[in-house]
Amino acid sequence: MYLTYNCRKVTVMDISKKYGMEYRLLHAVTTGHPWYGDWGYEFGAGSYALTAEAYQKAVDALSTMPLSFFFSHSRSQRTSLHNTIALYWSLADRKLETVRDLFCYVTHLLHESHKQSLSKANLRKKLRTDTSSGILCAWDKHDVEKAEAAMVKVLRAVGGSRWVTWHALRGATCQSVASLELLDYCLKGLGGKVTSEGMLVTARCNPENSAIEYR
Repeated sequence: MYLTYNCRKVTVMDISKKYGMEYRLLHAVTTGHPWYGDWGYEFGAGSYALTAEAYQKAVDALSTMPLSFFFSHSRSQRTSLHNTIALYWSLADRKLETVRDLFCYVTHLLHESHKQSLSKANLRKKLRTDTSSGILCAWDKHDVEKAEAAMVKVLRAVGGSRWVTWHALRGATCQSVASLELLDYCLKGLGGKVTSEGMLVTARCNPENSAIEYR
């Protein structure tokens, strides 16, 4: 049985608690509209009689704020916010200029990570291996250990006190490790690894050039 309603507008009230207020603000900054906008709804009126124009003006102001604004006070002490922005600058394959650019890139990484997690889970089911086989992603435990050993060998040759950038370490080991995807996977988890000799690999974001470095 189908019902037909002769109406010009449908009003909904957002009472969902999904992910909290932080997610709602993040969604508005990245997409330019409330999360209900994904289903074609537009902002009507909010708390304290907030108008659609005022809402859109606030979203635009946040979205278009340049990231350089946070670095405008060159003499101020560097904070974790500065380090976080610098980290994503160094990782991004495109230029991040505004707050919207930054959060769009962060959400892109989150979505990619979620898809990779699903594909890894599907791969493990397809291979039908038990947990004792050491399967990690598309590579087995031996592949991962071999790649990590190659990177540690480079760091040991450079010296314990000298920092080596992500790109330099990747380039130095790409000849001995065939898969660049495997190298990228191992580099993400290299910081904090303990070698067979009991040495600890540390990682940092260089405060001067925002490069990821290891030693």
